Amino acid sequence: MQTLVMYNTTVGVIAGLVLLLVPRFWAVVTGAQAPLLLIARDTFSRTGWVAAFAALALVLYPLALISTVTHPLHSAKTWIDTVFSEPALILAAVLVAATWWLARHARADEGDPERIDVDRLRAALAPVTWIVFWLGIVLVVCAVAIIRFNAVGGAPEAEPITGRFGHLPVLENLFFGIGLYGLSAIGCLVFPRAVRGNHRAWLTLYWCWTLAGLGFAVFSALNFYTHTGMLINFASLEADPASPIFLW
Repeated sequence: MQTLVMYNTTVGVIAGLVLLLVPRFWAVVTGAQAPLLLIARDTFSRTGWVAAFAALALVLYPLALISTVTHPLHSAKTWIDTVFSEPALILAAVLVAATWWLARHARADEGDPERIDVDRLRAALAPVTWIVFWLGIVLVVCAVAIIRFNAVGGAPEAEPITGRFGHLPVLENLFFGIGLYGLSAIGCLVFPRAVRGNHRAWLTLYWCWTLAGLGFAVFSALNFYTHTGMLINFASLEADPASPIFLW
């Protein structure tokens, strides 16, 4: 059986949650209007957000680092480390730095330690916009590579649910290339303008990261089911090639 370790389940869920939470954090802090916020503005806690981001960074950074430097981590598709793990590592590094800054320097004043100084936040993000923008460039190139070279491919027949559509690899490649990487890239590319206060850029970022984050989180969470079934199917077929496999 081919090595199938990629950590794409957990890394995908965490990356999706980051894309969902970051624009909502910005909306709550700056008072920007956003639909489907799903977070109460009147219960903001700086330390609560720091704890949430720290928990995500604690998982994302080491897994993305391991799957980047251990190349190829996935023997079946050796290029997956490049288009999946390396962008995730850049995201994780930015999240680690942002979490540290929020914990140490974001307070507006000592009298209200939970409140964040928005002007200080914008100033701190100014150099970070360069990193996020170029992460967007990386994601654009990854999206093109996924579609052009069928990089994601179709799921094997032994994988429940998604394996039923394995004969149509174009569907999964377009979903990843446009729906996940493409939308994430657009949000990164408009990030500098959004930080400077451009309302149209902010709404573009909000919707792109919300949709892409939801896609990453849902698809990767589903993989906990489909990958478990796939590995069980592979083990069963190795023991007895005539054994039935789980299709759903």
